[in-house]
Amino acid sequence: MDQIFVVRQILEKFYADDIDLHLLFIDFKKVFDSTNQTKLLESPASFGIPKKIERLMKMALEGAQAKVIVDGKISNPSVISRGVRQGDALSAKMFNLVLHKALKNLKQVNTISNRLTQICGYADNILVTARSLPALEAMCVEISREAGRVGLELNPQKYKYMRFSVSPS
Repeated sequence: MDQIFVVRQILEKFYADDIDLHLLFIDFKKVFDSTNQTKLLESPASFGIPKKIERLMKMALEGAQAKVIVDGKISNPSVISRGVRQGDALSAKMFNLVLHKALKNLKQVNTISNRLTQICGYADNILVTARSLPALEAMCVEISREAGRVGLELNPQKYKYMRFSVSPS
């Protein structure tokens, strides 16, 4: 809800000041299925998370197995070496740490009021706002690069672009 409030405030401010704004909603490819577990376990230490929590995260990931039921028959267990459990609160928090690690490397200071771009995020959804299309494109390249460093991949087919302007054109 906080991010919706932030976006609404940004839009109202830019509308009142008659300033164009470009918005891009970014999606990641199969984020919970493809997240690199090694990168997940590297992130907690960089945020000062206690070792006890870090060990619990490691226990939740290591040795995880899955079985599949096909035509009423249960398969042999398969070791899960990539991704995290969907619907698990801990998995969502672990993913957020990895995403935060990627995004904190971007040069984001102050707010969209006095710079070219701003990023709002919730879970695996990212909204990039920019004052110009070239600034938006440049930020997307940076996000893709930093996300790749932590094992995340963007899904351009699911991007949604919106131009917010008072003047029609």
